[in-house]
Amino acid sequence: MTDTRSLSHGQEAQWFLHQLAPGATAYLTGVAVGIRGAVDVAALGRAVELLAVRHEMLRSTFTTDGGRPVRRVRAEGRLRLEHHALGAVGEEELRGRVAGALATPYRLDESGAFRIVLWTRTDGDAVLLVGGHHIATDAASDAVLLRDLLRLYASRVTGTDAGLPVLRGGFEEEVAKERALLASPRAAEQGRHWQRVCHGSAAAELPTDLPRPATPSLSGATCRVAVPAATAVRLREVARAAGVTPFALLLGAFQGLLYRSTRQRDFLIGCPVTTRMSSNSRHLVGNFINTIVLRAAIAPSTSFHDLAVAVAEQVRTGVDAIRYPFSLVARDLGRAPAAGRARAYAISFNMLSTAHLEPSLRPVLETGRPDTTTAYAGLTLRPYPLPQQEGQLDLGVDVVQGADTLTFDFRYDGALFERETVERLAHHYVRAVEIATAAPATPVARAPLWAATPVVPAAPAAPQTTEI
Repeated sequence: MTDTRSLSHGQEAQWFLHQLAPGATAYLTGVAVGIRGAVDVAALGRAVELLAVRHEMLRSTFTTDGGRPVRRVRAEGRLRLEHHALGAVGEEELRGRVAGALATPYRLDESGAFRIVLWTRTDGDAVLLVGGHHIATDAASDAVLLRDLLRLYASRVTGTDAGLPVLRGGFEEEVAKERALLASPRAAEQGRHWQRVCHGSAAAELPTDLPRPATPSLSGATCRVAVPAATAVRLREVARAAGVTPFALLLGAFQGLLYRSTRQRDFLIGCPVTTRMSSNSRHLVGNFINTIVLRAAIAPSTSFHDLAVAVAEQVRTGVDAIRYPFSLVARDLGRAPAAGRARAYAISFNMLSTAHLEPSLRPVLETGRPDTTTAYAGLTLRPYPLPQQEGQLDLGVDVVQGADTLTFDFRYDGALFERETVERLAHHYVRAVEIATAAPATPVARAPLWAATPVVPAAPAAPQTTEI
């Protein structure tokens, strides 16, 4: 028996993209952990089955009904653990197999949007992957699935209760809330808000190394750089003194870098935001992501501090319209995917934090410290960073914030940029953040972004009264 459910606008957009390029890897996501110790494969296999019972998204397939995309939920799950005993293979081959599984396309209409894979080696080392398609999951969902899977595994091994939180509601409630919003007078008001933000501006676009192809490649690579520890600490202090969040300060620095790199004085970038607005949605699996557009207007005298304050103000005024689907914003502006180059944004900026995750799992999800280990569910776990979702846009920047680390992942379209270009840009961004935190009053137009001289921190400004 199956139930048919409507999709959110975000899911419909993912379905559209999947139909255009079913073999593309740009919207495949997941989380992996390295494991030391003997894994009870039978217990893990049963844990995967119980995981599918718990989360209906793992029992879902995606198809069309009457010309509209829908989600069909099975009463029983077909998701099974894939186990590969590799013997004495090397680390390079193991990593290649994990990356290959993450990037293997899904048959959304047949097998659904998830896979869980375990690779074991004779030396007692293993890797566990929880992978999915963005139509059904997001980064927070990946963390939820990993937590629940490991708890269910421990329960099978020890014979104790898994102690999982009770699920209240489901993703269909998210869809119902969205439909109720769009049927209300608030929808027109929220749509007008984003039109005002975008009116008269254009997407930020970096000069490319290669000619832009007629259709997006939806493939690319990732360049990761780490911020010096002192800068990561100073970021929080300077943001607090300015009355803004670290996100606002980091995005302001990135806008400054784009201004210097593109010479555009007025531009838009996209920022993914969560729509998990209630405690009920915290433990659910689904695509709880929307995109908002933020605008930068930069004059010769604009400082890094000015940009951070402007970001904070835009976030404050836009928070009430965060749930308005971006696909409708693009449609209203005539910048939907079918409109070709007339895009609302070509560059995105996202900040990921592990602060909301289960404390015992944070060490293995803070990928800025790859040598960290932690004991969990009777196993010794370590981070296993996986480049993913490459080529969605010209450039996507993910800021990964751990307890005391800060790293930047620059995910770029390999059909547009050479790796050396992106590496330079990433290191210039580190420089911009160093200046923005050491001397935030520096005008962006005169900041020595390309220099290699040390940045001397200035005394922080007096705390302001507004905190975003």
